[in-house]
Amino acid sequence: MLPVFRHSISFQLGLWCCLAAAAELPSGVKAFSFDTPRAFGYVIGDLIHHEVRVETDTGRGIDAASLPKEGWISRWLMLRRAEVHREGKRQVLTLEYQTFYAPLEVKNLTIPGFELQLAGSGERMTVPDWTFTTAPIRELSVLRAEGLPPMRPDAVPARLPTFGLAAASAGFGLAALGALAWWAYLSAWLPFGLRGRHFAAACLELRRLRGQGNSRETLPRGFSCLHQAFNRTLGEPLFIEGLDEFFRGHPAYDPLRNEIRDFFLASYEVFFGEGAPVPPFDLRRMEALARSCQLAERRRP
Repeated sequence: MLPVFRHSISFQLGLWCCLAAAAELPSGVKAFSFDTPRAFGYVIGDLIHHEVRVETDTGRGIDAASLPKEGWISRWLMLRRAEVHREGKRQVLTLEYQTFYAPLEVKNLTIPGFELQLAGSGERMTVPDWTFTTAPIRELSVLRAEGLPPMRPDAVPARLPTFGLAAASAGFGLAALGALAWWAYLSAWLPFGLRGRHFAAACLELRRLRGQGNSRETLPRGFSCLHQAFNRTLGEPLFIEGLDEFFRGHPAYDPLRNEIRDFFLASYEVFFGEGAPVPPFDLRRMEALARSCQLAERRRP
């Protein structure tokens, strides 16, 4: 695409527009100019920049509702940007158009004008139409007829380096796979995850029971579930009287000594007492103990 440079004719045309509109300027408007680039040498895809300057005595700005809307103006013309900024008492409206017309020969096209309204009043100013010349960019048959070389094909775009992205993707994938394998190991889902499998099963069962609430039916089942995990870990039934021997033979559980003892005391009250565990031990506390025992069994030699 050819770049759009400002030309010396830009100032002259803007000044001409200012003078031409001076007789019709609303009261309170000191100056109004329409600054445009060169009006020739455009091809499909080029950008065209316009600037409209408005200066008032009171510093009133342009009503935002009267600004042209960004988007398609016609099938070949798009308004890409319409922005307003202030320079003292002067407001500058910057417009960026893009042409998508593909002519077969040199052709004149017109960007339609529009009206601007001053904020706080109904006074309007007209931005005139602007005509420019666009030319074809395709190969012409006259080149071949006169033996001139045809236009060269478009250059093949350079390949973007993707090794870094591929390596990063592979690294993230391996990290995710490792995290998944570790989680499966902790959950005793893998064939080599024999350790902690009893307490992992207890965690799942206690989580299911906890969803049913701490009722008279679910609480004893929770105690039984965790007792079975201790019994399978020891290889025989474990009672409160054998806890000291259990901790000596399984030192990995020793940091949980007080919590395990409270569990057995509460279990004794549920099954052999009056049914009210002292100290209180609900399903949530049992699940937390089962999870801690599962991690302890992972660490045991």
